[in-house]
Amino acid sequence: MRGSLHRLRDAEHSDSRPRIRHRHYSRRPGRWRSPAPRKVYGIAAALTVLVLAAVAGLLYWGLRPANHVMVTSSACPEVSASSMSADILLGVNATSPSQLSTRTAQFGHMPVLRVYYTGMPDPDLWTTGVQGLNHSAVVVSFRSPPSTVLSGADDAALAKFFDSAPTGYPIYYSYYHEPELLVQAGTFTVAQYKAAWAHIAAIAAAAHNPYLKSTLILMTWDLNPASGINWKDYLPAGNVISVLGWDAYPAGTVHDSDPQPTAPADFMGAAEAASRQAGLPFGFAEFALGTQTDRPQWLAEVACYLRSTGALFGTLFDSAGFPWMELTDSPSIQAWRAVIGDAGS
Repeated sequence: MRGSLHRLRDAEHSDSRPRIRHRHYSRRPGRWRSPAPRKVYGIAAALTVLVLAAVAGLLYWGLRPANHVMVTSSACPEVSASSMSADILLGVNATSPSQLSTRTAQFGHMPVLRVYYTGMPDPDLWTTGVQGLNHSAVVVSFRSPPSTVLSGADDAALAKFFDSAPTGYPIYYSYYHEPELLVQAGTFTVAQYKAAWAHIAAIAAAAHNPYLKSTLILMTWDLNPASGINWKDYLPAGNVISVLGWDAYPAGTVHDSDPQPTAPADFMGAAEAASRQAGLPFGFAEFALGTQTDRPQWLAEVACYLRSTGALFGTLFDSAGFPWMELTDSPSIQAWRAVIGDAGS
């Protein structure tokens, strides 16, 4: 997205990304003035009944627990049950065991975790790390300069990581998610990045683990003509990449500028179309909404959209480093807990 250097993700657990002052948005409550007393008691009684009925309706629909929002065709009236994918993996980011404990208390067991590494991936991820503890799929990203990868210096660490990876759960591994930012900054070139990707994928293939899925994670901002980026420039040739991952945010969320609960198709649809055009399966590695207003229903709508499009995974970005995006309100927490539980079932 425009100015995306402000949201460069070194590691979600380190909260090392620049923080932006959180602006608090409030709605001024309207005033209700009592009508002048009238002696039309029959009308007053009727109005009282109507008011009580309206209040009862608001209590049921507006204040009922958010965990009643389920990712089913009934929660998505515009989506037929036959078109809903039963294989969607929904979760949230958790890199450390302590984070996993917190997330599990909030959302229950998660079918997929988003894991960030600032350097080489830790093979302990599969044992004492979050995947070993959670027994789930992961979307895991790591970093190393392309020159280092191509020199062979990381071969042993990468081989250990891939060779020790478990089977039974999809492992969507990604090299330098959102590489566009680093290319624009001159850290490395697109050619170097793609060559390093091919080198890494070859090491993963040698592990003969069909659950290892090479996943290129890009920004949906690339798909806006104003970005000046051709996302396909980052796609290595030769079927190196097996899955596309996208980081997508609704209007105003990234920079906390009047965030809007944008319809999922409006900020995810271009990524879905681009993935289909490329003939690759896809998922969403990051998304969030920077306001509590209407967020519980928005989360349910996003889950519905992901299931209806056949996305492989959807991992909500939830970090204290970006407090306006973090789920701290009970309705939002319960809503995402509900959709995670429904997807997991």
